[in-house]
Amino acid sequence: MYILNKILQCIECKMSCIEKDICKFKSEELPDLIKIISRIFKKDIDSTLDFRYSLFKKILGEEALKATLHSVDLLEVAELISDPEVEDIVVIPGRPVYVTKKWGKHKTDVVATQRTIRAILKLARLKGIELTMSRPSLRFGLRFGGMRMRISLDLPPIVPYPQAYIRIHRKKITLKEMLKEGFLTKDQLSTLLSAVRSGLHVVVAGAPGSGKTSLLVALDDLIPPNLQRVYIDEADEFEEDPQKNQIKIASVDKVREVYASLNRNIDVVFIGELQYPDHFEAYKISTEIGLQTFATLHAVSVEDALKRLGKYTEVKNTAIVLLSKKYYKDKIERKISEIHVK
Repeated sequence: MYILNKILQCIECKMSCIEKDICKFKSEELPDLIKIISRIFKKDIDSTLDFRYSLFKKILGEEALKATLHSVDLLEVAELISDPEVEDIVVIPGRPVYVTKKWGKHKTDVVATQRTIRAILKLARLKGIELTMSRPSLRFGLRFGGMRMRISLDLPPIVPYPQAYIRIHRKKITLKEMLKEGFLTKDQLSTLLSAVRSGLHVVVAGAPGSGKTSLLVALDDLIPPNLQRVYIDEADEFEEDPQKNQIKIASVDKVREVYASLNRNIDVVFIGELQYPDHFEAYKISTEIGLQTFATLHAVSVEDALKRLGKYTEVKNTAIVLLSKKYYKDKIERKISEIHVK
């Protein structure tokens, strides 16, 4: 119990005095270690997890990520999230957990239970998100130790069984990296730069997992840093950047926040995913009041995207960026297949 007593003595001094004693930690003390550090809370769940991760990192090194996930009861998926090859995870209690890696989807040996679902519900409450009749599914983000996770959860009666979807972003992908990897061409990059700099609204459309959010985050770098931008997204997909003029709002009431932005002297709005009717209403209001607006949308073609948007607003001064995703034997290919300016 030496190391555990040492932790309790050193929390306030941010672990500086424990670094000399890491070698005295014994693996059999790990459950007690996790239990103690799990009782440490900060102002919100993200800063709590980041603080716990920093403690575990000093003591456990590379095992810190799994220990942090254990501290919020995500035991079943901790090993999978820690795997650098895993991009997303599907959890349905009573069934094998499926993961997507760079070369495709496959079934794991892990059989999910209700434990992960309960843990996700608890995390959602800590983020201030609740399931309601008007919002039958939830989505939120977690970030710590340089990793971002977007978690979606659906419960009966909208689905037969509870199901959770965890998307993992290990680092931001820049447009330069996308160009090198073949995600886009030089001509497409030039078109995107012209669209963003000329004030066009941008909607990134595509199938699930095609890279919509990754591209939207990368496009943020094309906007001059002095322009005031607001991110209205409960999943908190965008990184803090001290060089950019940012306001981040983790809210599901996007209509309200668009109206509130009138008092914030906003130049650019990132609305995130257009999923429910009120999301489209927020997009409509934002574009009509003259704010350059960025969003993502599930669609299989430009025509499909225009049809969905057209149900709610007149589509003009808009660049629709369509992404494609194809499976091959040893990889998944994601790229921009078309850019339509209207």
